Amino acid sequence: MTPLMDVSGLTYRYPGGVTALDGLDLRIPRGRKLAILGPNGAGKTTLLLHLNGSLRPASGEIRLDGARMSYGRQALNDWRRRVGLVLQDADDQLFAASVAEDVSFGPLNLGLGEDEARQRVAEALAALNISHLADRPTHMLSFGQKKRAAIAGAIAMRPEILMLDEPTAGLDQQGSALLTEALQRLSDAGTTLIFTTHEVDFAWSFADEAALFRNGGVIAQGPATELLTNERALAEARLAPPLLARLAGALKTRGLLAQDAAPPRTVDDMLVLIAERSPAYAGS
Repeated sequence: MTPLMDVSGLTYRYPGGVTALDGLDLRIPRGRKLAILGPNGAGKTTLLLHLNGSLRPASGEIRLDGARMSYGRQALNDWRRRVGLVLQDADDQLFAASVAEDVSFGPLNLGLGEDEARQRVAEALAALNISHLADRPTHMLSFGQKKRAAIAGAIAMRPEILMLDEPTAGLDQQGSALLTEALQRLSDAGTTLIFTTHEVDFAWSFADEAALFRNGGVIAQGPATELLTNERALAEARLAPPLLARLAGALKTRGLLAQDAAPPRTVDDMLVLIAERSPAYAGS
């Protein structure tokens, strides 16, 4: 199956000759949640800036729906309508006086009428559960609220692909849960999600696919449940296996879980697994 986006041989160097991407290849399946993991300096954020045309590679190409992307003004505008990007620091993207004004900037910039732009704003705010913040000044938002407002601004453009740089970084447990729920709703509606993260446990619980980065290239890519239990590949990316996968491995070693059983993806899944194998459960 042809991927929604296909990256081939991407190379990029920052001023001073620092190599950020070194012949990078990546396939992005349609409608999936792809986690990009790796150490600092591996090229994760630089890749995202290439995937929406903000940076232009020294060599290599990016294809969207099989068509090679180009860098003319109109081509870039069309590209960014289809591929949205939310940066790690939401303050870099919020600039209007209120949340609703900020979210409406993209649709109005597309030339949409006020009624349609207003409808898109309402839909985006509702999707992120921040409709009650529509009139709130952006500088009076909490850190987590700013992240959700920035994402609302991106999805008001109705992109096919939404990219997020470290979406849960700096969020407390509740803020991370709210954001994850909102992103899952977008995924359920058909949006392809690409996100960078240092949090292997978050990628384990949320991603469908994963790609491990190091030194500007992709070490490996595949289903999250397979790749994030590959200890050799994880070690090369300077990452440890997810906690739940490690616990499942310990249960298998002790004969408490079948060797071919799928490891739990969430804490709730693990609690159910433990309850099913407890003496109290077995005797009931």
